[in-house]
Amino acid sequence: MVLLHDVQRPSRARSAHDLVAHGIGQNIMQGRFPVGSTLPGDAELMELFGVSRTALREALKTLAAKGLIESKTKVGTKVLDRNNWNMFDADILGWHLEMGVDARFLGWLFEIRQMLEPLACATAAVRRTPEQLEDMHRALQAMYQCESSRQGFTKADLAFHQAILEASGNPFLQSIGSVIGAALATSFTISSPVSSDARFREVMRQHQAVFDAIEQRNPVAASEAMSELILQAAERVQIKHVESSLAVVQIHAFSGVE
Repeated sequence: MVLLHDVQRPSRARSAHDLVAHGIGQNIMQGRFPVGSTLPGDAELMELFGVSRTALREALKTLAAKGLIESKTKVGTKVLDRNNWNMFDADILGWHLEMGVDARFLGWLFEIRQMLEPLACATAAVRRTPEQLEDMHRALQAMYQCESSRQGFTKADLAFHQAILEASGNPFLQSIGSVIGAALATSFTISSPVSSDARFREVMRQHQAVFDAIEQRNPVAASEAMSELILQAAERVQIKHVESSLAVVQIHAFSGVE
């Protein structure tokens, strides 16, 4: 039985619908609404969050679409197991970050990056347009100019990675942008690339290598450069179990991709 006085109430600086979705979602993440439990009834939730039935119903639909809950007639709204959650969803990742992530969760973020980003680089090297290459170059130059700004560097770095995903031309790869953003934001709070001149130079060398390989339309070199970049980033935040993806991704197959 969930006690409403124990439930964390979210900030009011958002719409009624977002307020409820954020509040219930975050409380699920924190275990106040445990997996397998049934959420309180509509009247109780409306009172807790101070919203209308319409706003509550819209929020519950949003959470159901994210795989967090399931509503059944005469049964109620049940909190689903974690394996049903859409972990690529930006809100779900954001709620995890708000409550703080442990080394295991951060390791999962780096693992999925290592599985998919080298592949995105390989396809981007083959498919990128001049305009997309210019987007990467613009983001890279912004990174060079943020040697002493953690926030600015994070923003420029994410723009660089998102430009690569866009250039891959694959909508499934493009959808992992929120995962990369979560990984970057979290890892940079632990160990920032701008924390020392030596670290900044090394991080920029790695990003420059990624860009150069994509510019030269070399999918093998692009994949290798991104794989090295992710491995080094994982080591900086002391994530030890992220392996190179090159053993399982046959990059040479992309030599014929159009």
